[in-house]
Amino acid sequence: MSMNDNRSRLIDIAEASAQRGGLKALSFRTLADEVGIKSSSVHYHFPEKADLARTLIEQYRDKLFVKLDAIALGNESLKSQFLAFIEIFRDLSSDNRVCLLCMMASEFAALNTANKALLANVFSNLENWLETLFDSKRDELAVDLPSGQLSRLALSGLEGALLVDRVMQNSERLDAQKQVFLHFMK
Repeated sequence: MSMNDNRSRLIDIAEASAQRGGLKALSFRTLADEVGIKSSSVHYHFPEKADLARTLIEQYRDKLFVKLDAIALGNESLKSQFLAFIEIFRDLSSDNRVCLLCMMASEFAALNTANKALLANVFSNLENWLETLFDSKRDELAVDLPSGQLSRLALSGLEGALLVDRVMQNSERLDAQKQVFLHFMK
């Protein structure tokens, strides 16, 4: 297996692990064991956990925005696009994971300054994506709330729903978030 293959496997395993148990619970030794390499090889790719965290946030951001771009390009109704957005969250919850961004936010104090800024930037871009969606489909909204306020409400509601649903071992809050926002749309 090549070094690039090992690095890719490390990132994939680390992402799934961090989405289930957080970054603090993630150990380089466990990663090494799961990939079948020495712990020193993990440190070769990621000298510190902060390097791994940065890579995880960046990769997650990139994959997420590929999905969001596909939703936006579909140019369907606001309801259809928002439901596709919610499905991103539902897919995570069906595998006992939460959004990596949300998990990183729950460990915000443990992140270094650069990763805090990166995470804030990703959340900001995500809110901007939603705001643009709501602005572009303003005629399909049944409420007169500013798009920025709707985007913050949607993102925080969905992220919170994922966390609480995980604790309650159901998807009632995610379903409730979906229903609330469907009432906001014509």
